[in-house]
Amino acid sequence: MVELFIGNMQRTIKIKFENDNDLIETIRVFSKARQYVNDIGFKKKIFNKNKLNKLTYKRVKKLYPNLPTGLIQTARDVASESIKREKCKRYIQVKEFSSVRLDKRNLRVNLEHRLISISSINGRKKITFQTHRLVEKYKDWKPVAGMLCYKQKQLYLNLVVEKDSPQINLGGIEIQKDILGIDRGVNNILVCSNNLFYNSKHLKKIKGKYQYLKAVLQKKGTKSAKHHLKLLSRKETRFVSDTNHRLSKWIANSDFKVFVLEDLKDMKHKNNGRRFNKKLGSWSFKQFETYLKYKAEERQKLVISVNPKYTSQTCSHCGYRDKLNRKRSNFKCLHCRYELHADLNASKNIAELGKPIFSRLLVNQPIVAPMVATSLLIH
Repeated sequence: MVELFIGNMQRTIKIKFENDNDLIETIRVFSKARQYVNDIGFKKKIFNKNKLNKLTYKRVKKLYPNLPTGLIQTARDVASESIKREKCKRYIQVKEFSSVRLDKRNLRVNLEHRLISISSINGRKKITFQTHRLVEKYKDWKPVAGMLCYKQKQLYLNLVVEKDSPQINLGGIEIQKDILGIDRGVNNILVCSNNLFYNSKHLKKIKGKYQYLKAVLQKKGTKSAKHHLKLLSRKETRFVSDTNHRLSKWIANSDFKVFVLEDLKDMKHKNNGRRFNKKLGSWSFKQFETYLKYKAEERQKLVISVNPKYTSQTCSHCGYRDKLNRKRSNFKCLHCRYELHADLNASKNIAELGKPIFSRLLVNQPIVAPMVATSLLIH
């Protein structure tokens, strides 16, 4: 039996609890410390963590003496990463209450007893919280990191938990039967190689409604309009997330065991034009991919990404490639006269591209050491 080891599964749980003034003030002070390090790094064009530490640590400690050492170091790390990301070209304005990254130095969690211990400007704060469905579902998982947030006057913790991934039995997968190619696009959010389509007409109508209402509110520019704009944006985000959850669950629950997606990271390119990039960005394809990966993982299934280059120009029947094969949504091969929907043809090509990758996994299965993470459990 050939088995695939894919490391550890990670999930994020949102845990709300009562507002604590010390923790809220800790977030505010952390944001100030981060801004100070940002300013020094931007001014001197430095993003190296060690150099930033030498330049800023003593000064930050003097300015904010109550801020725990671990959080000072985290503020330096986050500032360094953001400066590096912007390549020292764009000034970064840190929000008054930016999220605080937590690790083993400043966070301990016991999901079973609903207890959290967090370092603050006034010592350790022990907090209890109300259980909910996700806490119960993941209470046997190991907490490894967290993000303390204060938004819309609500304090909460985004807790990252992990568990060893189930082993995937590759030997029980038939290449011709169990591999599903999935093409994602603008007119059809999903088209699968088994002839299943998920048309985006209904989604476009709802998204269009949101875009229209947002444009109206932006034009007004009043304080009330801005408030309603935020509420509307959050509602739109929830709609997209819910749809992606339902689509990914629908596919993960299918009889297929390997799902092949096109790698869209290089699709947004200036040569494609602004209109194309705007349409592509109007739906969260990356979110769908993330949801599908972890749902497939839980069901001991596999997700593979392939380069989508020429999948829309190549005939899935004979392999002939020509950009004239496709005319809008219709694909007709100039060589063998094979004709079908263009997105369906692309999904079949995507499935074929995934087969040799899967075959290599069968022949040359690497041994992957399990990821090691320090537990944040309260004993």
